Amino acid sequence: MQEPGSSRARNTLLVHGERMVKRKPLESSWQAILDLTLVPVVARLPAAVRAERRDVKGRHALLCRIHSEFEEMPGLSLTTGQAARLFGLSPDIAFRILDRLTEAQVLRQGSDGQFALRMEES
Repeated sequence: MQEPGSSRARNTLLVHGERMVKRKPLESSWQAILDLTLVPVVARLPAAVRAERRDVKGRHALLCRIHSEFEEMPGLSLTTGQAARLFGLSPDIAFRILDRLTEAQVLRQGSDGQFALRMEES
């Protein structure tokens, strides 16, 4: 049996009546984590940033498609939500497209919020 004051006795614990050796600080797995070398991260922007973020050609194609749908069906009258579902767009995008066509005087918006083809007055 070891003497109570010896270093070996100081490094042992009694757990459920059995002796268990305490880990020395250097044996801890935390030491490996603490020894990691950290490298600073540098974020770099691309050399040239596009001036126009939006897809201008795609937007123009969508405007033409929706305009042609209204021309092919002259009696078509849609709310923003209906247009979004019909054309497979989000309500926000559908509203912007319909609003743009209204500004271009292709469509008109009724008092009930429905968009319809603007008829040329003779």
